[in-house]
Amino acid sequence: MDLRPNSDEARDIAYHFHSYTNARVHEQNGPLIMDRGEGVHVFDTHGNKYIEGMSGLWSVAVGFNEQRLIDAATRQMSKLPYYHNFAHRSHGPAIDLAEKLVGMAPVPMSKVFYTNSGSEANDTILKMLWYRSNSLGKPEKKKVISRIRGYHGVTIASASMTGLPYNHKSFDLPLDGILHTTCPHYWREGKDGESEEQFATRCAEDLDAMIQAEGPDTIAAFIAEPVMGAGGVVVPPKTYWEKIQAVLAKYDILLIADEVICGFGRTGKMFGCETYNIKPDIMTLSKQITSSYFPFSAFIMTEEVYAPIADESGRIGVLGHGYTGGAHPVGA
Repeated sequence: MDLRPNSDEARDIAYHFHSYTNARVHEQNGPLIMDRGEGVHVFDTHGNKYIEGMSGLWSVAVGFNEQRLIDAATRQMSKLPYYHNFAHRSHGPAIDLAEKLVGMAPVPMSKVFYTNSGSEANDTILKMLWYRSNSLGKPEKKKVISRIRGYHGVTIASASMTGLPYNHKSFDLPLDGILHTTCPHYWREGKDGESEEQFATRCAEDLDAMIQAEGPDTIAAFIAEPVMGAGGVVVPPKTYWEKIQAVLAKYDILLIADEVICGFGRTGKMFGCETYNIKPDIMTLSKQITSSYFPFSAFIMTEEVYAPIADESGRIGVLGHGYTGGAHPVGA
């Protein structure tokens, strides 16, 4: 590693605080600095070539240096490089994409809300659930159930929904009202002699027991990835999603499908929900939505989710939530 005072490595150590990194180790070892990408390959500043097996962070869906995306971004930069969607403002790309996403969804959906990352999207979903429950006159219906080893982001609310220790330790997380049920990892969690179907039944029974213990009227939603990503690439056991959805339906609990990693072809169909016959009330989208060429995310919701939120904004006078970069025309 080049640690001369003006080298990129030395300047990175001096000025750059990294994500998901041991900061003290980084001060000693320094970074691997990438310079360019081409297709499935990336090249570091010393000319070494690597296969980018994780697509960045599960995200570069069409490879690096895809000219179609470069051209689309360049055209939009030249026309309207930025605008927002506050206070009735809009623009063509946001409208076109919202219409397309609703049309692509695996179940009938109503509206798209734009955010900037998967973490922000899931954070916003939690806020909207609370807002919706207040609109419905059910202020006690605020809890969300996630899963051990599930991954839903790193903002305060989304990290609480994440079920991984490093996202909680020393951050004083998870928040109250965020619960974690059984991880559907048959290989690790299945008992001797237990079939996949029997393990799936046990996962559903664990969820049912948690709901009953907390009180069904206190649970707003269940959030899960169709296939768990950061928690270990955990493919659900046979009949899992069928049985989980039956429990949620019994107690009138919304299902949030976190499609940040699975969406846009990762599982062989457009969405993981299609692969596993999941009927979500809300879908979280990010990463591959722009092949991560631009920070961008969104969530799609059914009319059942949207209508009480819209009603509450009408009662209050405004929906007091939004992002400067939400619906960014270049990303859209």
